[in-house]
Amino acid sequence: MAVLYQKYRPQKFSEIFGQNNIRITLQNEVLHNKTSHAYLFCGPRAVGKTTLARILAKTINCKNRKENEFEPCNKCEACISINSFSNLDVIEIDAASNTGVDNVRENIISLSRVISTNNKYKVFIIDEVHMLSLSAFNALLKTLEEPPTNVMFILCTTEAYKVPLTIISRCERFDFKKISVNDMVLKLETIVKSEKIEVDREVLELISLKSDGHLRDAESLLSQIMSISDKKIDIDTANLVIPYNNIEENINLLKHLSRKDAMEAIKLVNDLLTSGVNLKLFVNDLIELLRKIILSKVSISLTSNLGLDLNEKMEIKISELSSIFTINELMELSQSLMLDIKEIGSSFIPQMPVEFTIIKFCQSNSKQNFIKEEVLLKKDQKILENLKNPSEIKKVDDFKESIKSKNEELKNEVLSLEKIVDLWPEFLMKLKPHNHSLSFVMQSCQINSVSGNKICLSFRYKLHKDRLDNPEIKNIVKKILKDVYNNDLDIETLVNEDLKINSTSNSNETVDNLLKTFGGQIIN
Repeated sequence: MAVLYQKYRPQKFSEIFGQNNIRITLQNEVLHNKTSHAYLFCGPRAVGKTTLARILAKTINCKNRKENEFEPCNKCEACISINSFSNLDVIEIDAASNTGVDNVRENIISLSRVISTNNKYKVFIIDEVHMLSLSAFNALLKTLEEPPTNVMFILCTTEAYKVPLTIISRCERFDFKKISVNDMVLKLETIVKSEKIEVDREVLELISLKSDGHLRDAESLLSQIMSISDKKIDIDTANLVIPYNNIEENINLLKHLSRKDAMEAIKLVNDLLTSGVNLKLFVNDLIELLRKIILSKVSISLTSNLGLDLNEKMEIKISELSSIFTINELMELSQSLMLDIKEIGSSFIPQMPVEFTIIKFCQSNSKQNFIKEEVLLKKDQKILENLKNPSEIKKVDDFKESIKSKNEELKNEVLSLEKIVDLWPEFLMKLKPHNHSLSFVMQSCQINSVSGNKICLSFRYKLHKDRLDNPEIKNIVKKILKDVYNNDLDIETLVNEDLKINSTSNSNETVDNLLKTFGGQIIN
């Protein structure tokens, strides 16, 4: 019986979750017949490097693929043999167990000179390529530099810094990232649906958080949970398998600190220690959460680029906390906790260093807030003094009335398709901080029509349509639509498989947004 990560391994580009930039680039290279002779796939484990390598090998050898297509058919002789690992022209080599120069000469160099008879390309997928010896790399170098006709090399590694620069410079490099929580939940939902088992979304989100961006780990954990029950799995059932999750308690602790409630914060830490929680791991998770909040305050795009996205409920809670703390406060707290980790193991009372940090943080913040409140009070007094003049009060009242009437006019205004399209980039920009991957989905849709207060959107993939139809997602979108268009808008979604995504316009909009943000002009 195949395990889940083998059974549901993607077989074509459209089934890949995450790594959108890499997937789209490879699709375009296949579409325009501009594939390279050598690729280097770098990144963490279990994020799709080998899977994407197999799909690429299958696509370029597919016999039923037409010129304007980039997906393999999975039905022809070549596709079937590659899927079953019996194709003689797609050779997978584990460099960890074939490190020597002799193995490279026999298994790669000599075989690359043998002409393929049944397939267009002979493809070598070398996994864990960084494990090759220096002499093996040197032997491979000449073949990579001047490869035989119709031979492709795909090198996969988790440690790119161990690969010699002479090898890297001869390859087209792609850096894979950890899979985001949202993308991982979508993948797990498709598996659960296919297996016909009801699993609460909260469970899938918890699995994704525990997997730390490694999709194979998430699928293995889901497999364990599914072995408990074959009908319905709720959070209580899942907790029998899933290790204890600290993030909820981390958020609760930060809430107490935001209120300067040292007593409740210390009580929480002691209750966790009594219930058997590893205090060192708890503090580590807290530091990781603080890092995410600090980076999001610097730039929202940083968290998504570094694979630090959480599920939507957690993101909302964290964004609320982020608005309360300053960057300096968060950095001071993080530095204190990093020192506490060293002292927890050696302290007679393990929680004491953390308790002292809580007390110190709450007291220092209470003084700062007292000063802030005093400054704000003085500002308010000055404003009130200025408003003692009746003419000034009348001006303010008139201004309020004008704003109110303008808002009413905007609310009653009938939205046209042109206006929806004009303000769509602004909508995408405001959506991105709430959910980075959702903004990508909305960017790839097409606005069909506007009827009254209803917008009709077309998606190329049913997966994207289903995601927008999710009540929680739809509420987020409606909220931002109201903010941008000043109207309560409803959304209708359709699937159009013939939809062509206009990447050029999106790229132009991105350039315009960058120019507006940072200033500058296009030279050439």
